[in-house]
Amino acid sequence: MSRPQLPALPTIELPAFLEPLKLKGFPLKTYPATLEPERPTKPQLYVFGPGWESKNTSFDVDCLAMQIYLKFCSIDFDIVQSNEPYASPKGKLPFLVVPPDHCLYGEQIHHWLQKHEKQKKLENTEQESEAQAFITMIEKKLGAALLFTLWLEPLNASKLTSDKYFGDVARPIDKLLAYRKKEEVVQSLLIDRDVLIREEIYQAAAETLSALSVKLGTNEHFFGSNLDRHPTLVDAFAFAYFHIILALPQITDSEISKEERQQATALRNLLLNHSNLTQYTKKMYSTWLKQ
Repeated sequence: MSRPQLPALPTIELPAFLEPLKLKGFPLKTYPATLEPERPTKPQLYVFGPGWESKNTSFDVDCLAMQIYLKFCSIDFDIVQSNEPYASPKGKLPFLVVPPDHCLYGEQIHHWLQKHEKQKKLENTEQESEAQAFITMIEKKLGAALLFTLWLEPLNASKLTSDKYFGDVARPIDKLLAYRKKEEVVQSLLIDRDVLIREEIYQAAAETLSALSVKLGTNEHFFGSNLDRHPTLVDAFAFAYFHIILALPQITDSEISKEERQQATALRNLLLNHSNLTQYTKKMYSTWLKQ
């Protein structure tokens, strides 16, 4: 059964005197945007900042590692100290904005560097595997100790870390965010262990620092005499952890007990036991980041 045909709509012709009301072209006039942001002319790395003792560096280990690695790769970029992780598509810092409008984070940054042949490669697959093993050890063992130092040592958490990450947030939201971050840290540390035992976490960090000290020896960088002038990703991670551990301010308030101060600086003291690592950190900073 065929559908009934609807009658055609009538065509209405406007009188001649109403012809100007026809919108033959829309919009009638376009005005430039009044608050259009400037487009970056070179890459911009968004990080937490400024650092503990330098305005040129980030106080966050992941941000600082990426910051110095881009320097290793000879990338001309600007630092944007945003302290707004939710500005990133992944909700965390760092991320890299590449002109005209590309936003890269995590592995995407490394893929971009690889595409443009900027990454610093090691000599062979054996060194690549060894380097990855050291990075994993740094992130898991030294990383756990740094998280414990920053968020679970009461003196550091209350006097330093919370204010550094959330000091620009209005109260009491800053306290709520700091509490939530501390809970996230606890859960992340419990992934690899049943309970948090302070001595075990620092012991693992001490063993990691000893292994790194032996690996570095008297070299300028961690892999090979032939690569002394070309630091790699291992150096970026190692430096970032060492620098933040050493740069963390020491609280000298006389009202605080000696035991509390010793606990707050326990990880720093472990690193100070290795003079080659501390000298390495100072030289890397002066060579690549000091302005």
